Amino acid sequence: MNDDELARRSILGFGEVIAALGRWGVGEDAVVRRADALGARIPAVAGNPWFDAVVVPPGTAPPADDPLLPGCVWTPASSVSGRVEDPAIATPCLGITLDDPALVLGGSPNPAEAPPLAVLGELNERAYGEAGWFVPIVGALRDARVRTYGLREGDAFVCVALTMDVGDDLSIHYVATEDTHRRRGLASRLVRDAMATARARGMRSATLQASADGLPVWKRLGFRQVATLRGYVRDAP
Repeated sequence: MNDDELARRSILGFGEVIAALGRWGVGEDAVVRRADALGARIPAVAGNPWFDAVVVPPGTAPPADDPLLPGCVWTPASSVSGRVEDPAIATPCLGITLDDPALVLGGSPNPAEAPPLAVLGELNERAYGEAGWFVPIVGALRDARVRTYGLREGDAFVCVALTMDVGDDLSIHYVATEDTHRRRGLASRLVRDAMATARARGMRSATLQASADGLPVWKRLGFRQVATLRGYVRDAP
């Protein structure tokens, strides 16, 4: 699978998960699904570029600013009419081909479990300092395409992730590890387990959007950077 196809899958996966958050967390009217924009308007987090946002499908010209669009427009394009880029939030898109016979997955001594969405949300809030809103938005998801993964220490989950099936692509989101358990390879192990499960179900690829801290981790797992999404907002950052 070439980089252009992996980039397309990564970008659409990002848009689909935002749209799902809008549908289940707010209602059908929150979803933005147009030829040039996919995502949601989520008033509770207005201005948050990761949730109140739309993604421009690959190969499509970005829409000019429109009051019906949410706070952020994500696109690889070099400009969006009526908006300004916030360079601080640019994010790499990564992908990996799961049906590559050279890719070795699974074999974890303690397989991942499926934590409740509320637990996944709470751990993300602690990990990223987003207390108060992540749990109700993500906890409202009832999308059959969504799965959760987690690793425990004792009775508590210490590393979690959420995935969404978008066609035969595994779109990976909200990977978080407790501060006290970082630098132990838990996130890598968890994502490998998720990819092994996905490959057994016939999924052909896995994609994600990386933070600066996470980028080296995912590259060591075999992900390659296939695009960069730039965030465009209404006001100068």
